[in-house]
Amino acid sequence: MGAEKKRSVTLKNIEPNDKIILFSTLDLDRQKKISFIAYTMVDEVYQDKETLYDHYCSPKKLKLKGIKYFTEPVVARDIAADLDFIKDEQKSAYDLKSEYKEISEMDFKKIIRKTSLTKEYPAYFETVSFSLEDFLLSSINGLYAIIKRSEKRNQFEIKTFLKLLHKLLKEYGVSKSYDEVEEFYARNVWKLGFKHNPSRDPDKFVVLYNRFGKKNNFSYISLE
Repeated sequence: MGAEKKRSVTLKNIEPNDKIILFSTLDLDRQKKISFIAYTMVDEVYQDKETLYDHYCSPKKLKLKGIKYFTEPVVARDIAADLDFIKDEQKSAYDLKSEYKEISEMDFKKIIRKTSLTKEYPAYFETVSFSLEDFLLSSINGLYAIIKRSEKRNQFEIKTFLKLLHKLLKEYGVSKSYDEVEEFYARNVWKLGFKHNPSRDPDKFVVLYNRFGKKNNFSYISLE
């Protein structure tokens, strides 16, 4: 996670163990409403000049500990009168325009108390601006970027990558079995343009499909 802009004053001040409430625009009751949907905690901060998920351009990046979703979204306008950081409850969207906004611990607790938490991927979350497929592809791309940055080898075993991906998704509350993760990767990874390499070891084979549905056995993801 990072900031769309290369320089973000609020992002600059975020440190490990800080809590972040996530919000998005949802279609609720046939209306688009800005809603608080989850919260997370910063595990660590690091510097990386590469753009993450084709969106986060800031050099400073955040590694998150996981996400706890709200069982029901908290509509910002419904709680605006109780939040100190919202100056005009009739124009609550104005105070939520920026990517990051520092709020008080009291406001944080007021939002959390309005709902219960779950580790499961809530059904209403499908109405957020990105779909589950987009989320999975972004997770694959993000994990690839981290491995590429940290690995000294020029390739990485696909099955090991999938195990890490499965663990990552579980931390984010996405309930997918390893087989489901492998199946999604096999049928959709071509969309990310990764290069895969074969091997002679059948125990390392993973069947991958190209955009035309043709399948081949591969064993490694190229990091070059």
